[in-house]
Amino acid sequence: MGIFMFHRPEMPKFNYIPRYYNPEKEELEKRKAALGLDSDLTDSEKLRVQMRQRWGRIGDDGRAKQKGSSTSMLRYAIIFGFAAIMIYFIFFTPLVENFITMFLHLGGK
Repeated sequence: MGIFMFHRPEMPKFNYIPRYYNPEKEELEKRKAALGLDSDLTDSEKLRVQMRQRWGRIGDDGRAKQKGSSTSMLRYAIIFGFAAIMIYFIFFTPLVENFITMFLHLGGK
């Protein structure tokens, strides 16, 4: 009796027909559109390619630019500079030696 009380409709069936995708041809069409040559792209796709070029997301060679390259180089330079200063203070100044002798005298009292 419970089966007839709740009606459950059948799930719809999708008639999806996969299309052939050629990434090399698509890349060629995007490059043609970027150069202003005749291509098979729609107007909205051409506009998208032009906007990406203007905003700097794609370099001259067609590959995407790396965003964080300059900030990572700056980070490495700061870390290297800090390490160099620490090595200088440890090995070439009596600062660490004075700290060690101070702590030895405090511990001996």
